[in-house]
Amino acid sequence: MNKRELINSLVSEIELGKIKTLGIYGHGASGKSTFAQELFQVLDSENVNLLETDPYITSGRHLVVPKETPDQKVTACLPVAHELVSLERDILALQAGMDVLTIDEPWKASEVLSGAKPILIVEGMSVGFLPKELFDKTVCFYTNEETELKRRLARDTTVRNGDASFILASQQMRREQYLRYYKTTESMADILVDQSGNQFIIKY
Repeated sequence: MNKRELINSLVSEIELGKIKTLGIYGHGASGKSTFAQELFQVLDSENVNLLETDPYITSGRHLVVPKETPDQKVTACLPVAHELVSLERDILALQAGMDVLTIDEPWKASEVLSGAKPILIVEGMSVGFLPKELFDKTVCFYTNEETELKRRLARDTTVRNGDASFILASQQMRREQYLRYYKTTESMADILVDQSGNQFIIKY
């Protein structure tokens, strides 16, 4: 199954009412955001909310460090870096038919997500740390280290005004924390996709 076939399959399940809340996650620069946007674009925007979870990653995470590696700051690969209680509250609110005002970020202004829309797509690393019963289905993405670095450099320097030298210097730390803390979340997904290089391989 290629990307287009997976999107078509998810659209079919959504239209049949089998999926009302879909979680899409994976480590940084794994391709999850691009996939979520592509899926969102082919759905009826009158019926679907897309909740991006990056704003729920705490900006103060540099103030704490992993116990096992005191020389490193905490990256988004650790649960402590995420405002999971607030995120779960907002997901439950949308599922209950209430509107939610998204968190304002430099790269995206806040907006109102309508609780009247029956379909919810939740996208971002935070999804991996949330209770799986919140979702009808989850899709997880990952890549090899080379692909992650290439995509991170392209995205963070243009979209998020990141510093290339910092991204390069922190890459090993990010990958170490991904392997230690985040990779285990992949086994809990209903669908796991490898997007290393230019490939799109569904592992299960």
